[in-house]
Amino acid sequence: MRLGFTRFIKILFSSFFIQTSWSFFSMQGMGFLFTLVSGAEKNQRDKIRKTHKGFFNTHPYMSSYIIGATIRAYDEGKSSPEKIKRFITITQTSFASAGDILFWQTIRPALLLMAAILSIKLGIIGPIIFIVVYNIFHLYHRIKGINDGYNKGWDVIYLLKSKRFTKVQHIFEILGAFFCGLLISLAALKINYLLLIPLTLLFTVLLIKRFWSVLIIITVILLLIIMVMV
Repeated sequence: MRLGFTRFIKILFSSFFIQTSWSFFSMQGMGFLFTLVSGAEKNQRDKIRKTHKGFFNTHPYMSSYIIGATIRAYDEGKSSPEKIKRFITITQTSFASAGDILFWQTIRPALLLMAAILSIKLGIIGPIIFIVVYNIFHLYHRIKGINDGYNKGWDVIYLLKSKRFTKVQHIFEILGAFFCGLLISLAALKINYLLLIPLTLLFTVLLIKRFWSVLIIITVILLLIIMVMV
């Protein structure tokens, strides 16, 4: 089966608005429903409206994988609405966790550190590079997720073990550690280097214990403030 270019564009465009109708009751439910209806065949839209009015919540960039697989299930017509809803319930949690770790805890902190370093030397170019590079990864999952979700159907969940998640996460964990050390070094050029010895040990312990990247960044910022004040 093929999704078709026109339907793909409708789904992609609609997916950017998945959070615009966010509420405490259904989270991203209305946005998810709107995206499904936009990409579904006309004869399936009424069934989708009646079935998917409830709760939906996942990482917004990862929603494309679930949307693609759900539309594939309706196109095939082999699964009941109850089975489709069960699939959505399972996958939304899995992709939410994977997306939070990949983007919020790994890619974004590492790129923020990179942008801070570049800003010291290049000014406004640092934030611009951050926006461009970050959105390359963001748009990749938005676009690729729709195609893979539709082509793989319910097997799309096994992609969470693929290199696009595990390998990229590992690479950005290393880059984040490198950029943290580099930022401290740049800030320490006019500061007493003896302060770097205990701070470096503390930073190493945080990495070994696999603390959240956000926590490490906050620690680095606090250390920089202390170093400047000393």
